[in-house]
Amino acid sequence: MDERDEASGPGAVTVRYFAVLRERRGRDEERVPLAAGDTVGGLYARLFPSVDGARLPVGFAVNRALVGADTPLQAGDEVAFLPPLGGG
Repeated sequence: MDERDEASGPGAVTVRYFAVLRERRGRDEERVPLAAGDTVGGLYARLFPSVDGARLPVGFAVNRALVGADTPLQAGDEVAFLPPLGGG
């Protein structure tokens, strides 16, 4: 089984990226396999490792509802990382 098959299997979530995070990952969304006990904050840390101990602060949504970083994930969830938006 290759990595693509594993990522689309039953132990995966769909992750959506916006703004700078979309640029960093080079895509709008992807299927990501879950690790045992994954939380939305843990998944973010895994996908976006810190640089010099710092990580872009983001909001989290699971299945289109805003949640805290400690929210557990389940197979089939849709996860969105919401970076701060600038503008004026």
